[in-house]
Formats: sequence, structure tokens, C-alpha cells
Amino acid sequence: MARTRRQWISQQAGSFHIISRTAGGDVRFSDEEKEYFLNLLERFASGFFVEIHTFCVMGTHFHVQATGLEVEAEKAEAKELFRRYRLIYGQDAEPPVGSYEVDGSVIPDEDAGVERLRQRLGSISRFVQELKQTFSCWYNKRHKRKGYLWGDRFKGVIVDKGEAQLVCSAYIDLNPIRANIVKRPEDYRWSSLGLRVGNPGRAKKLLGVIFESSGESIAGERKMIKTADENDINTLSWYREFVYISGGIAREGKGKIPEELVDEVKRCHGKLGLGDRLGYRVKNISEGLAIGSYGFISSLQEKLKRKFIRPRSFFAGNLLYATRILRV
Repeated sequence: MARTRRQWISQQAGSFHIISRTAGGDVRFSDEEKEYFLNLLERFASGFFVEIHTFCVMGTHFHVQATGLEVEAEKAEAKELFRRYRLIYGQDAEPPVGSYEVDGSVIPDEDAGVERLRQRLGSISRFVQELKQTFSCWYNKRHKRKGYLWGDRFKGVIVDKGEAQLVCSAYIDLNPIRANIVKRPEDYRWSSLGLRVGNPGRAKKLLGVIFESSGESIAGERKMIKTADENDINTLSWYREFVYISGGIAREGKGKIPEELVDEVKRCHGKLGLGDRLGYRVKNISEGLAIGSYGFISSLQEKLKRKFIRPRSFFAGNLLYATRILRV
């Protein structure tokens, strides 16, 4: 039976909620494997013309809400296309310049493969396929297994701009709550809200807006939610409060955020207090290499001949910095 043709919409119209599950649900990803998947998501998102709004990597499946940026892909010059290709596949990688024959010979494209590359990097479907295939190869090699890792092809649910994107984002970030893994959604490390709160610098590189205004009023306000940094902490707080209120609504057979935590977040309108912010930064003390002034961290990395990574702010402000957390 032929597979149903996918329905795609333009970036002006909305985004996609992408869901993919492991075959049979028998495979459960470890924390290290979730982290590797997140690393791959960052790598492929840096090259493909996609904007990631929200994501969550669970033990047996993942969710990603993303928009395909076909307008940017169409406008991209050859130099930009090649740059993005090498961000994904390595600085020495050479993109295909034509189509392959059965005998392995290549029929060159008239434009040396530029349009072929544009179509590839501008496809959100290709983005998901390569993300899954790369992770599957790594996972099977790691576990010395063969066969399919993922079940049926991924689901791509069309999401309208505005309120639909907001509700979908909250649904995705609440997955760890519904699965009774954590009590607070931002405590889950492999979700977009966890990343926005716990590691704003990393979130800013990977994540775009949570939802785009469709010109209609949402809860009496017109908002554009952005990634978390010092300039848009209020919009992140607004979204966090929305997630908590949504997570406090009971769903049969699913976990929920305790009422007292919902009330606590509502009282401060979603804003993280100093104690919360210290809690999310304190992991630098035990998991990082060092903390100190910017110059101290820079000189230490140079002395240890460590690949230079810009020291990251330890707290808000410019007093203390830390090396990148050592990932598991």
C-alpha cells in the first residue's frame, strides 16, 4: 500500500510538530544517549534551514516543533549553502555536484550542485530523516545491534501560527511531567524549557521563538516569545507561567504539576527567583573544570592546551565565569 503523501505548509503559515518513536517501544535511551541526540539536533539545525521552537527527548521518542525556512533557503547564495553543509558534515566535506548512475559515475549538474544542495538543506523532511538516521547508526554501533531503531516514519502535524504553536510548545515541554519523571518541567535537561532555564547560552544558539504572533490576541496580549537571555527574561517568565498552569490541569493516567507549585509560579508570574537561578548554576561547581574571573578561565584553558571555549557567565552579571560544563 502506497504511503500517504505528506502535507507541508510555508513558513508564513505555521510550523510542524514532529514526533518519532522507537520500534515497538522496547528501546529506552539512557541519559548519555539523550545528550547525544541533543548534540545531533544542534548540529543539524545549524546547517539545515529550520527554526527549532521547542523539543523534548524522551526515553522512547522525541518531539520537535520546527518551521522550515524555505524563503531563506531560496535566497541563500552558494557560499552560504556550502558553509552550512560543512557545519553538518565537517569542514572537509564536499557536497554532491550531480546525480549518481547505477555504475557509480556522476552526471554533473549544470550549476555544480548548488540547486541540489539548496533543495536538500531547505527540506525539513530531509532534516528529520538525516537526524534520525545518524542517531540510529550511532546507537546500533554502540549497542552492537542491527535492524530498525525507529518505528514508522515520523509524524508531522501541521501547527498554525500563534496560539496553536503556544499550546503545542507547552504540550511538548510538559512531556516529562506527564510521564512522572520530574516535578518541575524545567528540571528535565533534554527539553526546550529545561535548556532555556538551565543553559540560556546554549538555548540561544539552538532555539528560536516559541510562537509567532498571527496578528490575533492571545490572552489579551500580543507577544513574541524569544530565547532566554537578560533582555527577554520577562517573555520567558510569561511562557513558564503558561506551562505551569497547563501542567496543573489533570489528565487521566498522566502526571501533573502539584497545585502548590502552580500557585507558587503564578504568584511570581513565572519569574525565577535568585535561589532558583543559583540552583540551576550550581552544577558548574561540581561538573565544570573551574570558576573565576574571565582572565583566569581563559589563561587556564590556554595553559591546559584545551580547545578554547569562551568562558560562560556563572551568575547574571560579569563577576564570575565558568568553563563549559563537562557533558556526560
